[in-house]
Parts: sequence; C-alpha cells; structure tokens
Amino acid sequence: MKLCRKDILVNLDLCCAGLALCVLVIVSFSTVVSRYIFDSPFMWSEEIQILCFMWISFLGAGVAFRYGSHVSIEVIVDLLPKAVRRYVELLIGLFVTVLLIYIWWLSIIYVAQSVELEKVTTILEIPDWVLCSSLTLGLTSMVLGNLALTISNFKTSAQTEEKKE
Repeated sequence: MKLCRKDILVNLDLCCAGLALCVLVIVSFSTVVSRYIFDSPFMWSEEIQILCFMWISFLGAGVAFRYGSHVSIEVIVDLLPKAVRRYVELLIGLFVTVLLIYIWWLSIIYVAQSVELEKVTTILEIPDWVLCSSLTLGLTSMVLGNLALTISNFKTSAQTEEKKE
C-alpha cells in the first residue's frame, strides 16, 4: 500500500492522534520503569500524558465523525418511511453540525482567554493554550467530518432511492 501526500493530509488528524498515542505510550512506559526500577519517577510525565490524552481524545473524535463511528441510537428514525428518514437524518446531521460550530466558537474564545492569561503548566511550563487548542482543532475536524458524512449519506440515500425506482 502506497501512501501519498493527499492521504496524509486528509488523515492529518489521525496521524497527529497516532503520534500523540506513541508519545503517550513511550512516556508512560518510561515513567513506570523510572519509578519502579530506578525509584526516581519523572515529575513531568503527568503533564505530557494529560496533553497527549487531550489531543488523542479531540482529534480522535474528529476521525470518528468522519467515518461515522460514533454511537447513535436510531430506533425512532428506523421506524420512519425511507423517504422521510432521509430528510430526518439530514436535519439531524445539520443540527449536530450547527451545535459543533457553536462549541467550536466557544473554544476559540476559551483559547483566546488562555493566551491572554498566559497560564502555563506547573513543571514544564507548557502554555495552557496548547492544551486548549486541541479542543478547537478537534472541533474543526468534527465539523468538517460530520458535514462531509451528512452530505455523503444524503447523496447515497438519494441514489439508492433512484435505483429502486
């Protein structure tokens, strides 16, 4: 399987989350070894682990939106006729997108406040906005992924209906 630049750019959030996961595993393993073998734990490891967890969580949520992997309960929607179901699913997708855009806007305000306050972590003095920006970038990925999935599902259901007729 050959990876091209386009694949990497399309899955940039997945690549970054994977990198954060690798860093998390390495730091966690190193911390366990240093604590139990050398009796000298890394004091800074918790800050790195929290940073990695945040980036993995929010970027991973964006990936889940893009692939439609989030849990959904569709009992009521499945009871609807297929012609109506298509539009209800479109409305749900658009509602979720609007809600995500609102939260995204709030996250921008939160990051701006974090930059203004110049808050940093205790040991490594990592700026707080580095942690907070994971929310903004993750929500950007969620909005784009949900919108693309909603449009794709709407088009697919239209093509399925046309083939049946």
